[in-house]
Amino acid sequence: MKATRLIAAIAASVIAAAPGMAHAQSFSLPDLGGLTKSGSGKTSPLPSGLGDAIGQVKDLTGSQSADDEASSGAVIAAPVFGAAPPWRNAAVQSYVNLVGRNLARQVERKDVLWRFAVLDTPSINAMAFPGGIVVITRGLYALLTSEDELAAVLAHEIAHVNLRHQWKVIQKQKLIALAGNAVARNDPAQATKLVADLGAQLLARGLDKSAEFEADRAGVVIAARAGYDSSAMIAVMEKLNALKPGQADTAMLFSTHPSPQARIDALTAAATPQVEAAAEPSAAAARIKARH
Repeated sequence: MKATRLIAAIAASVIAAAPGMAHAQSFSLPDLGGLTKSGSGKTSPLPSGLGDAIGQVKDLTGSQSADDEASSGAVIAAPVFGAAPPWRNAAVQSYVNLVGRNLARQVERKDVLWRFAVLDTPSINAMAFPGGIVVITRGLYALLTSEDELAAVLAHEIAHVNLRHQWKVIQKQKLIALAGNAVARNDPAQATKLVADLGAQLLARGLDKSAEFEADRAGVVIAARAGYDSSAMIAVMEKLNALKPGQADTAMLFSTHPSPQARIDALTAAATPQVEAAAEPSAAAARIKARH
């Protein structure tokens, strides 16, 4: 499926407005310890010996435009949607889009076309793709018992996109790969295939633990800013902690993320008084029950 077709297919399920969402809070992300900033901002040095070859491909790989990011994200997401298409439940799809878009309004990036979908698979997982495609599986959705928990999951994935976690990895690996591949440098189709391959590898191995912990912290703040329970992510992790890692439906989740207990410990250690003050069920918490 071409990237533009995938984007159009997902965008068709996006709702134009999100009335009646949880009451938004006014505090800002930087007030909670700069949780939206990605690490130190330093980049790891590239392997030596690439020399002028890197300069020749920077114009192909160094762009940070939203269009390039969205196109790459659609290419990476296409096989995932091919394997697990959106769940044919219009009420749930609309509901998840409403919650997701309300959360996305709380982040700094305004250059993203956010699209949310529930994939029709019992596998328990959630994923974000560069450019604003966020998915949650039917299996994970079924585990959630409040809108606060749904918001926590979606906010974690939104944080990945807001911080460009996946996009930065793809950009760096693409730069290195194209520097040593003259054919791909001069062939857009080969470059697109390279992005798809790099994306598949990233999905299979996951991000590093620091990125996941950072997205947890930032996601808690995003959810709290939108009026949701800041402790809901810990509730989700407790549900995941009760699952058996060896089961087929949880295999990918546990192989690509830190353990739920490690994430609970990290969130607890990072808690601030302001985050703790927002740790109470939202007025919208029970609304998910009407969509199950």
